[in-house]
Amino acid sequence: MIVDTPLARLDTDHRNALVERYFPEASHQVIVLSTDTEVDEALLVRLAPNISHTYRLDYDPAKRATVVRNGYFAGEEDEGSDALQQA
Repeated sequence: MIVDTPLARLDTDHRNALVERYFPEASHQVIVLSTDTEVDEALLVRLAPNISHTYRLDYDPAKRATVVRNGYFAGEEDEGSDALQQA
């Protein structure tokens, strides 16, 4: 299942329910697309036991292309390490 920005418009109670009940049970089969404002550092720590990988999409306007990087926040990945490369 792919879930796009699941926490963006939820109140605190519903957000906590997803984080504490849904994601731990379904984590092995869910891809969550989120923004860095939707999942902050504190929430990422809470989710971490149920996350196998994190990637960040960085758009480069000069190249007019998106680069996929390891890590959720800027600065987490090894410098220059692209997570996916075009064939």
